[in-house]
Amino acid sequence: MKKKLIFVGIVSSILFSVNVLAEEVGQVANSVEAQTVVKEKEVKEDVASEKEDKKVTITVKHKFSINQSKLEVGKTTKLKVAPILGVEVDGDYKELKNEFIEVKKDGTVKALKEGKTSIAPNIELSKDSIQKVKQAYIKQPGNEQVKEENIDIVYAMIQQIIPVEIMKSEETKKHQIDITPSFSVDKEKLEVGESGKVSIAPIEGVALKGKYKPSKNDFIELKEDGTYTALKPNKQAVLTPFFEISEESLRSIKEAYKKKPGNEGIPDEDITFYQREMLQVFHIEIEKVVVPINWTVGIDKTTIKVGETAQLSLASQHGYAPKVDYPLNEENKFVKVTKEGVVTGVKVGKASINTTFNGLSKEEENKIKEAFIKEKKLTNLTIEDLEIGPRPTNITSVGVEVVAASTGGGNNSGGNTTSKKTYAPVKKLPKTGERQTFITIISGFILIVAYFFYLNKRNKQELD
Repeated sequence: MKKKLIFVGIVSSILFSVNVLAEEVGQVANSVEAQTVVKEKEVKEDVASEKEDKKVTITVKHKFSINQSKLEVGKTTKLKVAPILGVEVDGDYKELKNEFIEVKKDGTVKALKEGKTSIAPNIELSKDSIQKVKQAYIKQPGNEQVKEENIDIVYAMIQQIIPVEIMKSEETKKHQIDITPSFSVDKEKLEVGESGKVSIAPIEGVALKGKYKPSKNDFIELKEDGTYTALKPNKQAVLTPFFEISEESLRSIKEAYKKKPGNEGIPDEDITFYQREMLQVFHIEIEKVVVPINWTVGIDKTTIKVGETAQLSLASQHGYAPKVDYPLNEENKFVKVTKEGVVTGVKVGKASINTTFNGLSKEEENKIKEAFIKEKKLTNLTIEDLEIGPRPTNITSVGVEVVAASTGGGNNSGGNTTSKKTYAPVKKLPKTGERQTFITIISGFILIVAYFFYLNKRNKQELD
């Protein structure tokens, strides 16, 4: 009975240990699975976080306007700033006061004294406007993941001058039409030789006719028809258009003004034009000229013997053959390549020589640029105005076959690459039967000589 109790106790202990061990294994497995899920979640959250934490800079170019550029003494008008990303913005204007005019924080302009002056407006946007601009940016397609706190707003340092004329009240006429041109350009970024077009906004609904004042500097040229052409690379080439309105357009503007409600029957002589002395400046970015490169390598001989050499060369670039450093191809068992592009046959077989172009020096780049300028006759450009086209990301190959060197017994070009031995030429062995013929001829010659010797001896005996 005692033995049975001991047996039962041992069995129970074993079963309990197995159960505990199984629970621990299950916990470990669940822990591993949970860690895997957590890691996958962390990776996804990290990717999303990376997008959300990306810093974004919005460059703002303020464009100001004024309700009236001619004021009576004591009268006021208002400055305005153009919307940003479609958002109407406000803030504190830079205060200004001189003997003619006063500008207040809210943008109010007050005439103080008769005369002419100008305003260079500036504004510090309110926190509410900045927040609305950031929210407008986030609403644009592709910007949904950007956080508002990661957006910085910077202001382009472009000064706008607005002239203002202050007049006495009796000099102010009732029917004045502002014919100050308002320009726009269709392209703010050009390549050398590319053209854009200046446009002028209608006045009183009349599409203006006239001509632009031709102008030209080192970087850009403007013609009478409003076409401007890029001449030379520059990050901020200055374009300042002037436009002369035709007499036909001025008559059309008056007619359009008289057709407005309340203006019927106004005599032409009561309608006057005025033009503000406002200068509109456009900054056109003209990109550097990209010099296309033919990244093709050739070899002067595609088949060479062991010990013989061939020469690699980069394709001619606009009439110039550049020098590049070639990869050494030390792992190639069939050929040896120097950085100068000399290929030497080492072992019989077919070799593939990989080429890249990291070894193109600045000096060689400049020579290619000079060749391009000469080829395209770009006499107004210098090498600083050009940049070399992109290098290839892939590796190109040049094939060459190495054959065995010639020997005295012939050319071993049958592709046998297992033997490196060469053999000197041997003497020609006689063919079968040639030895016997040779002995017969010698024997006959000896018999003939012996016979003549015998005849000569006999004749002497007879004479004695």
